[in-house]
Amino acid sequence: MTKRSRHTFFTLALIFDAVLVTAAWLGCYVVRFSLSETGGIVTYFGRFVEVLPIILLCDFVALGFVGLYRPPRARSPFGSRIKILQGATIGWLLMLAALYYYTQQQEGLYSRVLLFLFLLVNPVAVMISRMLVMLVMRTLHRRGWGVRKAAIIGTGRIAQKVLHGLQTDPWKSIHVDYFVTEEDARKRKKVHGVPVRASASELQKTLQAHPVDSVFVAVPASKPKKRERILDTLAKLPVSIAVIPDFKGIVTLNTSVDELNGIPVIQLVDSPIQGWYAAAKRGIDLSGSVFLLVVFAIPMLLIAGLVKVTSRGPVFFGQTRMGLGGKPFTMLKFRSMRAGAEQETGPVWASRDDPRCTTLGRFLRRSSLDELPQLFNVLIGTMSLVGPRPERPHFVEEFVETVPAYMLRHNVKAGMTGWAQINGLRGDTSLKKRLQYDLYYLNNWSLGFDLYILLRTPLVGFLNKNAH
Repeated sequence: MTKRSRHTFFTLALIFDAVLVTAAWLGCYVVRFSLSETGGIVTYFGRFVEVLPIILLCDFVALGFVGLYRPPRARSPFGSRIKILQGATIGWLLMLAALYYYTQQQEGLYSRVLLFLFLLVNPVAVMISRMLVMLVMRTLHRRGWGVRKAAIIGTGRIAQKVLHGLQTDPWKSIHVDYFVTEEDARKRKKVHGVPVRASASELQKTLQAHPVDSVFVAVPASKPKKRERILDTLAKLPVSIAVIPDFKGIVTLNTSVDELNGIPVIQLVDSPIQGWYAAAKRGIDLSGSVFLLVVFAIPMLLIAGLVKVTSRGPVFFGQTRMGLGGKPFTMLKFRSMRAGAEQETGPVWASRDDPRCTTLGRFLRRSSLDELPQLFNVLIGTMSLVGPRPERPHFVEEFVETVPAYMLRHNVKAGMTGWAQINGLRGDTSLKKRLQYDLYYLNNWSLGFDLYILLRTPLVGFLNKNAH
């Protein structure tokens, strides 16, 4: 999306949010006091209009905090709704705090029923606001307003990826008029239906004859001299220039562009969970692990007793796994194998009919109850409730050599449950497919996504045919 379109999105979002949140607040007021036997609708109206700026400010701050004033990069209804629910809930909590302070100063009274109604209605109002913003933006772009014309220099793999990205952009704010091949002679007339107007040797004349707003330089890294010559030519023209980097063979994660004392820096691989988001995720892990340890305290004591009386050996089994940053940690489980079985066989990939398992151990594995002690790992911070499942260093060393990008999983904490697990990818299932799900989780991470995985885990994550 262009800067002009981003500014338009921000302006429209603020306007529609203000109108619809105001309507939601006053609508809740009307519903609450029209049903009241005392006072009627008019009596307290001025007081509730008086606090409207506080309501709007709290909503704007909260929605901005979760990123709802930045245009979405792709169509993701689930992701945007979760963000709206997050933002509206945070805004509601801010509103409660602000109104509490305000009422202390003004000796006002605000109905708890009305506040609860607003908690339910406000997210709906924001969802409608975003639908209207997207409708208006797409209508404007279809009519050509705010759409920038572009040319792509290059006709190879990178250039075609740029074309695909621009054509599939939900906002349609950039239209590719033509290609210019990086070669000195034009060999193709069209690329995916878009004309190739000229070669690099005719670049300046072509841009002057067919002016565009933006130029995307998509020349492979294997042709540095041609790219340098093209950039020298473009420097003489009044046109916006974007250079597409070529990272062939390099897998990226959470890629971003930054600046270091005026030097542009491209971050290829980085953790998606940092700053306040990391603190919030840790808060959820702490509160969630304490809550679940209390809930499962009696079942865990019962399982511990059964493990102790049904076979010789310790109750818990500690196994070295690889976690955040590739650092090893000891993951706890209820012992499901004979004591000393690991020393006999060495590291072995778990199988459905593992002969090392005890009778109780097979049940614990299939029901995933053997993993409950990992709540202690979450409590002390070596694991998270949600994240890629950790593997043993012995196997990780093998996977790194055979599965590209496997180590990207270690840019976040390992989890008790994860996106791959709730989709049935556990035990002896495709390693590459599991990695695909793990990378999807990393590239689309949000607190809402974590919450969704946690809610789905009791339904599909524990009792699973691939759990063993």
